Amino acid sequence: MRHKTKPLEGVKVLDLTRYLAGPYCTMLLGGLGAEVIKIEPPGSGDFYRDRAPYAGPAGVSLNRQTPSDLGLGLIHRSRNKKSVTLNLRDSQGLEIFRTLCKNADVVVENYSPGVMAAMGCDYETLKSLNPKIVLCSISGFGQSGPLSDWRAFDTVAQAMSGIMSITGFENNPPVRCGAAIADTVAPLVAVMGVLAALLRRGITGEGEWVDVAMLDVLAFLLPEVVEYYQADMVEFPLGNRHPGGVPFNTFEAHDGYVCIATVMDADWHALLTAMERFDLIDDPRFLHVAERRLNVAEVESIVGSWVKQRRRDDVVEALQRHAVVCGPVLTIEEMLRSPQLRARGMLTDLAMPSGETVPNAIGFGLPVRFVDDPLEFDQAAPMLGEHNAEIFSELAGLDGDDLARLRELGIV
Repeated sequence: MRHKTKPLEGVKVLDLTRYLAGPYCTMLLGGLGAEVIKIEPPGSGDFYRDRAPYAGPAGVSLNRQTPSDLGLGLIHRSRNKKSVTLNLRDSQGLEIFRTLCKNADVVVENYSPGVMAAMGCDYETLKSLNPKIVLCSISGFGQSGPLSDWRAFDTVAQAMSGIMSITGFENNPPVRCGAAIADTVAPLVAVMGVLAALLRRGITGEGEWVDVAMLDVLAFLLPEVVEYYQADMVEFPLGNRHPGGVPFNTFEAHDGYVCIATVMDADWHALLTAMERFDLIDDPRFLHVAERRLNVAEVESIVGSWVKQRRRDDVVEALQRHAVVCGPVLTIEEMLRSPQLRARGMLTDLAMPSGETVPNAIGFGLPVRFVDDPLEFDQAAPMLGEHNAEIFSELAGLDGDDLARLRELGIV
């Protein structure tokens, strides 16, 4: 089926990103229809091209199985992008990049603060070349503040946001969230910032510098925690409990675990009905959340004993039948077989730049659903420098002879 015009069709994005947060941001912009131009070093390209795990015609593995294998991270995160090679450590390469910026809409980078300025590509410089340019910078601590020059990876942002201190169980060390939440939520905020800047540009004709810090983003994820903390209603670490509801925890079944979340008294009554514990509905120890919070150990013992005697999926089926908010705790393997995620296009096959499907390689689809005209990541990751001729001709006015000369100099 032929798509309507995609939401960001016609928007040109220069992608200077590495690792996860930046590439995830530009991948989303590409999925929404932007022309994302990934700028890679000549010769080697993005270091994820040669980083385990690898993927290729023989599937996914720790080591290369064929000469054409590429890093799975590159194959996953560079979908819907074009690739050009350009040596940004060379003055001629930087001059070509600045020329590209004259004809682009957005630049996304996740270098350490100050690097763009050292390259002569800070926002003021880019704005002088193109007043409509939107620069999006993603970093650990942002472009301002006393810690702006600190380097950070996801785990440092988790530690300093407070999230690590509330995660885990009593009498144990702080625990990092198993997923790289700073690296994957920051790009969502960055996309939001880019879209807002483009909308305002459509009104004012002026660009913007979007400054996204992983620490800011993770702090923003803590409204409930801080609200309950300020009311002295919570003790840390939280484990799998929640101060706003009881029982609100993970319980062990005969063959796995079930997450049960009751918030309102009606939820508790529905749970008791599913358990056929009608004798507890009017028990003064459990009437309201406040009483259940005081008797949380006993509440969890009652529920835990009932769950323990049953199979995980039987528990979920029984509780869902009574509209109790619950779900099975799925392993990664089970999640990758989820019929719900598959039905919504969130689990997709991955392909090599050649278009050949990688056996047993699954990537995530676009989490923004357009009901009338669904969008998807519909282009495989590009070969290194695959779009040099196209992009350098269109945006920098370079012809074949120019590229040949620049190639000899190691600039492209």
